[in-house]
Amino acid sequence: MNCAQVLVEGIKAMGATRVYGVIGTSNLSFVDALYDHREELRYVSCRHEQVAASMADAEGRLTGIPGVALTHSGPGTFNALISVGNAYKDCSPLILLSGAVKRRLKGSDGMLEADHQAIFAPLCKGVFRLEDAAGAAAVFSKAYSLAVSGARGPVLVEVPEDVWGEEAGEGPPNFRLAPEYRPPLHVEDVWRAMEMVKGARRPLLLSGGGVAYARCSDLLVRLAEALQAPVITTGNGRGTIPEDHALCLGRVGFGGGNTVADTALSEADVVMGLGCTISDMTTYEYTLPVSGEVILVNIDLEAMLTSRFRAQYMLEADVKDFLSEALGAVRDYRPPSRDEWWKVLEDKRREWRLRLDEAIASDKVPLSPGRVVHELSRLLPQGHIVTVGGGTHVLYPMAFLPCREPLSYLSAVNFGAMGFGFPAALAAKLVYPEKEVVAILGDGDFMMTLQDLETACREGIKVRVLVINDNMYRVLNLRQRLQCGGRILGTCHGNPDFAALARTFGASGWRLERPEEIVTVLEEALSAPGPAVVDAIIDPDDLPPFNLEATLRMGMG
Repeated sequence: MNCAQVLVEGIKAMGATRVYGVIGTSNLSFVDALYDHREELRYVSCRHEQVAASMADAEGRLTGIPGVALTHSGPGTFNALISVGNAYKDCSPLILLSGAVKRRLKGSDGMLEADHQAIFAPLCKGVFRLEDAAGAAAVFSKAYSLAVSGARGPVLVEVPEDVWGEEAGEGPPNFRLAPEYRPPLHVEDVWRAMEMVKGARRPLLLSGGGVAYARCSDLLVRLAEALQAPVITTGNGRGTIPEDHALCLGRVGFGGGNTVADTALSEADVVMGLGCTISDMTTYEYTLPVSGEVILVNIDLEAMLTSRFRAQYMLEADVKDFLSEALGAVRDYRPPSRDEWWKVLEDKRREWRLRLDEAIASDKVPLSPGRVVHELSRLLPQGHIVTVGGGTHVLYPMAFLPCREPLSYLSAVNFGAMGFGFPAALAAKLVYPEKEVVAILGDGDFMMTLQDLETACREGIKVRVLVINDNMYRVLNLRQRLQCGGRILGTCHGNPDFAALARTFGASGWRLERPEEIVTVLEEALSAPGPAVVDAIIDPDDLPPFNLEATLRMGMG
């Protein structure tokens, strides 16, 4: 068995069923090895490495099994760097298999040669180079363990072109595919933390991506109900409590937070953060005051210790273990009414609802994007998945499309990269073909990855794309108007007719311009037999609902 075959066996052994990639001379032998496993490992050939790696990232988030991306040496591998950054920042398990120049050419500064390890190391949990085939099984095992241990993340495995075909030795490969470390739970710490929450006048739970990744959202909801405490979420924590649950106040912080959740974080006297930290995103670059005591529960002690915001109490624990024990600590608890706390929050909630209702009722032309997304939310079936890119458009699904299940809203939250939403939707539809999957993208974001509409059509990936089209990079255009005295440069662009362009790839396409067309067009797109694109022409001056005061304070800070 040669090196490529060993790595194929490792991918199968860890439970993956797909590899996303772009072929090149330095990885040709690996693709050849995949040929013999076509029924077990589907190779999805992409049109750009950023797309391939973002698809692998999304698969890792959804399944918990590292997504696998394959890249060509040098430029091809560097094309995946943005996607690796997304996975690192959002704790998504990913294995990037990179080709490299032949061993005898290392250090010659030749074509396609680059120091992948040095460049990727700051954004990976581990970087490896296979100098000989004999180490393939051990290196793959280590890569897997790092990717899924603690705060999960990406790992790079570099394989020189002449190593793929080298014999790895006799007998079947021996893989050790297990997490490296799971911190022990200290029961007394759990009960002490819960006594603080139970004794608070204004308690608050903050649910992060760790709750979603640990598959313990049901435990979070049970704890919140036992405490009768409000819950806010981070971007990756959306859906860990249904956003139509009476105790859920929604997303907090920059990039989609609402004034209700922001007020709760500022005014709570005890905040328990579960599977998260108090980050720059949560606090508008640390300009949102957090006056209460903060308890953090996180599997990654280093993340808590190195955070700019230092919590008073930090518990290193798997959040699922913590929540299981915490439920025991509130078994006989009878929560007080806390009427004063809830009055503050309900007043804010009513104010926020009025802002949403105004956008939903708008008949303006160009369209109200809030109304378009609201109508989409009414049409989507239960169990859907929504993905987004980077830019102003993300604020609309945050506000107008309630998230009811964990990992049903995928976003490059903590790196903020454009170009994630469409590839993530493609992967989500492959992972869950029975679910409706919609990518809600800005026109600028979609322009960065739309070449892979061809991938969607060729591979039969029935994904839907809603383009919030304002012909600009609107978040920057708005800042130029507010901060630069209206000196507009580099933020306004022209666009193709996205509906017509979609049809040239073989997808279905609609151009949406009138409010009376919204429901009909969206229904037709959701019923299309293959990939579908709706180009919604929206009011470029529409101001999405967000915490303007906090955002301006952040900009001046």
